[in-house]
Amino acid sequence: MTFNEIILGTSPFIFAPQFGHRTRLYELDFEKQPENIAEILDKSYEMGVKKILLNNSKDLLDALDLSVKHGNDWTVIGKTTTDNLEDDLNKYGKYDTTAIMLDGFFVDNNIEQGKCDVIRNILNSIEDEGFSPAIETRTPFKNIPIITESLFIDDFNEIMLPLNYYGYMMDCNFLNNENKEKINNLLSSLDKKIIANRTLATGILQPKEAYQFISGVEYLDSVCVGVAKVSEAEETFNIINEYKS
Repeated sequence: MTFNEIILGTSPFIFAPQFGHRTRLYELDFEKQPENIAEILDKSYEMGVKKILLNNSKDLLDALDLSVKHGNDWTVIGKTTTDNLEDDLNKYGKYDTTAIMLDGFFVDNNIEQGKCDVIRNILNSIEDEGFSPAIETRTPFKNIPIITESLFIDDFNEIMLPLNYYGYMMDCNFLNNENKEKINNLLSSLDKKIIANRTLATGILQPKEAYQFISGVEYLDSVCVGVAKVSEAEETFNIINEYKS
């Protein structure tokens, strides 16, 4: 089974460092210019992308407010590093927020330090506030086996992980047939909603080649994809929609 949902990623709008020199270009395009972000949000919504992975960034929140005013009924997954958890929950609570996701650096660092109880306590706090708890891991080969046996395995409903042909920003050198089989086996061990991100390898892969590969990975429910131009949204989501189940 392939994925049936596209989530709009927002890394370009918060100038995430993985884009290299393009990070500076995104900063020039979007910093203190929420109307530019909103234009891309509106086009993405028009292309059938109804859910957004939201970061607590003023420009991005202002852009989402504009898009909502334009009549777009977004569903939100809120992303938190837990540094300002209460503020994050308050900000996300004003939208149709279904889930709160713990950032991958936070999750992976706490797993590395053996602090699974810390992850569990925050997931429980998120659920107590009425949101569905979710996590991200940036090292799925290493950490999914640990997560499946962890204290918090029953305390989250969704998990996001990187997945692309080149193994870019994953904990493998290349997602060859052997590693593809391994990731399928790992995902099959999780009775969770599974979201793949970094599917375009920050633009190294074109959407068609990326999703010809992604469509052969089992157990995915959603893909999270960021775009930085209206034309990019139209082209990218037109192609990805062809591969939805």
